[in-house]
Amino acid sequence: MKFYNRYMKVLVVEDEKFLLEDVQADLEEHKFTVDTAMDGETALSKARKNNYDVILLDLKLPKMSGFQVLSGLRMVGVKTPVLVMSAIKSTDDKVRVLDMGADDYIVKNFDNRELIARTKAMMRRGTTVKRNILKCQDVIINLSNMTVSRRGKNISLTKTELGILVELFRKKGDVVSREHLLENVWGEKEGRVRSNSVDVHMKTLRQKVEKKNTEKPLIETVRGYGYRVMDK
Repeated sequence: MKFYNRYMKVLVVEDEKFLLEDVQADLEEHKFTVDTAMDGETALSKARKNNYDVILLDLKLPKMSGFQVLSGLRMVGVKTPVLVMSAIKSTDDKVRVLDMGADDYIVKNFDNRELIARTKAMMRRGTTVKRNILKCQDVIINLSNMTVSRRGKNISLTKTELGILVELFRKKGDVVSREHLLENVWGEKEGRVRSNSVDVHMKTLRQKVEKKNTEKPLIETVRGYGYRVMDK
C-alpha cells in the first residue's frame, strides 16, 4: 500500500506554515507525494495545471478564499476530490462547501491520523477510479494495481522504471527534467543519486515499452532539458 501511496499526489492548501508543514510531514511519512500552496491564487493555479488525487483545502486564505478556489475549480470542470480543512464549525458553512462540490469536511484542530484516513478513503471512492488510469498512445498504467500494459499485453517494469513512467504520464506533453525525476522517483533523501542513473533507467524503460520499427517513439528526449511523452 505504501508503494501505491507513493504515486498518489496530494495538494495541501493552508496559510498557517506550522500546520502546513505538519500535515505535509505526516502525509510524506505515509509515502504520499505532497505539493503545497499558502494562498488561494497559487492553489487554484496549481490545481488547474497539475493532476492531484486529493486536495486538502483551508477556507480562510490570502488573495483568494477557499470558497473561491473550490468554486473556480468546479466551474472549469476540475473534479479532483476536495477535503476542506477549516476552523469554521457552523453547519451552514459545512453545507455550503458540500453544495459547492467539496467531498468532505474536517474541523480544526483535527488529529492528523483522522485526516490521513479520510484522505485514503476519498482515494478509494468511485470518484477517483478513472484517475487511477494513466494512458498515453496505447500504453496504459493502472495505479490501482501498479501494472503497465500495451494493447492488452502486460509489461514488466521495475519499481524505478514504473516511477519514471508515472511521472512522464502525469505530465503528458510537458518536458520532465532529470532533477524532477530524481526528486520524485528516487526521493529527496536520495538526492545525491547521480543524474546519469536517470539515463540508465530510461534506456531500459524504453527497451521495454517502445514498439520496434515505429516512427513515433513513446518517450522523447528533449536535449538539454529532459524527457516527455506525447499522445500524437
